[in-house]
Amino acid sequence: TYTDCTLYVTSSTDVKGGTLSVTSFTVVANTTTTDNTTTTDNTTTTDNTTNLTWTKQLGTSSNDVGNGVTTDSSDNIYVTGYTEGDLDGNTSSVYSDIFLIKYNSSGTKQWTKQLGTSGTESGLGVTTDSSGNIYVTGRTSGGLDGNTSSGSYDIFLVKYNSDGVKQ
Repeated sequence: TYTDCTLYVTSSTDVKGGTLSVTSFTVVANTTTTDNTTTTDNTTTTDNTTNLTWTKQLGTSSNDVGNGVTTDSSDNIYVTGYTEGDLDGNTSSVYSDIFLIKYNSSGTKQWTKQLGTSGTESGLGVTTDSSGNIYVTGRTSGGLDGNTSSGSYDIFLVKYNSDGVKQ
């Protein structure tokens, strides 16, 4: 049981009467240790209910899926996944593209990035470091950012700074 935690949902949800029913979610809980440092404990939980704080929805007329979510030390929220359309003013690269969206702690969208090739890409995980950089990993079937594809699907890692500039 966590008393000081934040819930980030990236899976199936059903909102009824102000209650959020979630089939899978991530709890990010901050714990203060005896030496007064704060650690983050990420726990995946299923089949629970909690009160709804805010909900954000973004998409295109095609398929759009969120696969990963994380926060940084300033409580900004980052979501990654894939889109098959022109997401939030970006241009699709043909099939499915990686996206990375930054929200502030109040849920206000800060920026959206979209990256792809003529093949199929998907962002599957996202994390941040202590300097505010964001790292997205996943799979690609093309030569992402000038790299050469090795086969059916390859692993990728992309680094962005906190302003969304690819490094």
